[in-house]
Amino acid sequence: MLPILIVVSLGSTDVAQYINLAQSVTNASRQGSRFACRDTTENIQEVETAVRAFFQQSFPKTPTEVLNSAIEVNVTHFDGSLVNEGNLTSIQSGDPVSVEVIFDFDAVRWFKGFDYLGSDVRQSITIGRRE
Repeated sequence: MLPILIVVSLGSTDVAQYINLAQSVTNASRQGSRFACRDTTENIQEVETAVRAFFQQSFPKTPTEVLNSAIEVNVTHFDGSLVNEGNLTSIQSGDPVSVEVIFDFDAVRWFKGFDYLGSDVRQSITIGRRE
């Protein structure tokens, strides 16, 4: 019985960690969208910095290099077209801006090598209007 109990405990811990990461990715996307919508935010790098800082606070024991390699941030117009040269000031006030955050779960996963959750990449997109 002990081996079965251990496998169930480890599996439930991994699933709980995945659910926590999914919520963190959604919150990071929201945080990035809040930055992208501000009229004081001038370029995409500021949005990426805000998202990376959010993950650093969420996973303080994970090295910065590991987190940075696991995170992808895409800031686009609502229709999916790229922002001109990363300059957010080119987006008019009231126009929607989209922030997509993609995170590789294996970067923070405790039990690497088990692929039963289907996808190791978690993605969230948040759309806001530029102020």
